[in-house]
Amino acid sequence: MPPCRALLPCLFAVVAGCALSAPPADTTLTTSAADELDALAQTALERARAAPDDVPLQLAAAQRLFQAADLRLQRATVAWLDVHPEAVRSEVLAAEDQVADADRTAILSLCTSGLEFAQRARAAEPGNVAAALHVGLHLSLIAWANGPARSLFAGYGPKLVGAIDAALQLDRTFDGGAPLRLQGRFRGQAPWPYGDLDLARAALTEAVGLRSVPVSHLFFGDVLAKRGEDDAARAQWQLAVTAAADASTRWSADLLRELARRRLVAPK
Repeated sequence: MPPCRALLPCLFAVVAGCALSAPPADTTLTTSAADELDALAQTALERARAAPDDVPLQLAAAQRLFQAADLRLQRATVAWLDVHPEAVRSEVLAAEDQVADADRTAILSLCTSGLEFAQRARAAEPGNVAAALHVGLHLSLIAWANGPARSLFAGYGPKLVGAIDAALQLDRTFDGGAPLRLQGRFRGQAPWPYGDLDLARAALTEAVGLRSVPVSHLFFGDVLAKRGEDDAARAQWQLAVTAAADASTRWSADLLRELARRRLVAPK
């Protein structure tokens, strides 16, 4: 066996063992009264810990922690674009991968804790679509924070696919098509062997048909742009700018609208 090939199993083992860790959510959530969402997340976290057998409380904590993590991701992405006003469209589309390490660590912190609550809820109620969805949502940001190589060898791909498929089987229309939105985003962004632009397009077509919210239109536009459907992509980004948010997506909605605007004005 060639020496380089002989080293591959060792290399894979090292990468697999290098999945990032992060501090607990308590140390990440701000105590500032000005940050309403963090305060809600901290309260939900404390209530869930005090009643570990209460499924609704576990899900409430999982939801708030994901919302807090997603808000940080969108803020950091817009901040990067503010510093790079010359970014062309491909760079705008990939801007979330350029966020600072401190933001990445904070997101990982919140989602690692949030995943624990979601998994506890799913273990108690395997047929609960919200539990399956929130396992998938948190895994998606944990995988993003780790990056493609670490995520591949840490096995996040099959876990995420399993959570998404479970949510779709339980109720693909849940929360305005949130399982479909997650499937579309994951399949549209993931590298081989999970990337699938046809599946992403189909999922997001269905999602925007169920509920018009900025995040679904933004994600759909991104997939269409990757497929070379430029006019259709711009139409979806225009809808992202004007669509109203729902209760689940309202915290990041203004930032998502701004990201849609940046896509529309960025040179190709």
